[in-house]
Amino acid sequence: MNGSMEICEQLLAGTAIADILDDVATLRLEIFQEYPYLYQGLREDELTYLVTYAEAPDACVILAYDGHAVVGAVAGMPLIHEDAQMRDAFAGTTFPLNEVYYVGELLFRPDYRNCGLGQKLLDQLESHIKSLGRYRHLTCATVERPDDHPLRPHDYTPITRFLARTGFVRLSGVTTHFFWRETDSVKRDHLMQFWIRELT
Repeated sequence: MNGSMEICEQLLAGTAIADILDDVATLRLEIFQEYPYLYQGLREDELTYLVTYAEAPDACVILAYDGHAVVGAVAGMPLIHEDAQMRDAFAGTTFPLNEVYYVGELLFRPDYRNCGLGQKLLDQLESHIKSLGRYRHLTCATVERPDDHPLRPHDYTPITRFLARTGFVRLSGVTTHFFWRETDSVKRDHLMQFWIRELT
């Protein structure tokens, strides 16, 4: 991390989110190209998806800045406002949809990883969600890849380690599927595994 700058954070909600959607889209397009997502996205598709954050009640985005540069983002919204395939994954569980908050983005540029920033922003997100007084659980989803995937970097650290360390547990059997175009321009089906954490 660049030690010459102090990292600061900004939490946005409601219509204020619309002003920073392009910054979040840039992060998604760059970071999701990396393993394990290998996502080849289009900016117009990203902005169409991200506008939901500006429209969904109780959605929020926290940006991390190093000077004027956006170096990370955490974002989420109530699960009940997410896509049908996300909501349907919880159909056989005991979790009421209107009490679950979905963490959709946890993104940091490479130089700003493994320095405690993810934990700091996740704590801020949790504090904000608890202040709303309507949600009992945080959930997120990770893409499933085999350990011997040919594009897995030798020094790859799975996000699941961070999730386990921060109190998330794997929801066995709670999955969904998404199709996206990978960096080799082939569109593939991807299994997404849900994790959950109680808001204490």
